[in-house]
Amino acid sequence: MIIYNTSYILHSTKENEFCKWMQEQFIPLIKETGTFIQNYFCKVMVQQEDGSQTYSLQIFFKNKAQLDKYRNDFEPRCKAIFAAKFQTEIMTFSSTMFEHAVIH
Repeated sequence: MIIYNTSYILHSTKENEFCKWMQEQFIPLIKETGTFIQNYFCKVMVQQEDGSQTYSLQIFFKNKAQLDKYRNDFEPRCKAIFAAKFQTEIMTFSSTMFEHAVIH
């Protein structure tokens, strides 16, 4: 399984607006792509020194082909919609991870 994680760093004054928009607008938008099997939207439990908050959106893909389809066919539009809403108010960065089997 492949996990595509995007972290969002925002000032606490934007937190309610951001969370509502993500849950009501953005996450339903990316679900329409039909490319992933699950997602989590989480608040990171550490507050930054400047008072900003960090959130994480994790999207789970069955394989690299599905991730590539999302990134090539849908992500540019999704990023443009996000940028139009929040412009430079929220900093984002993304990383791709794969599930590693744990041996006990």
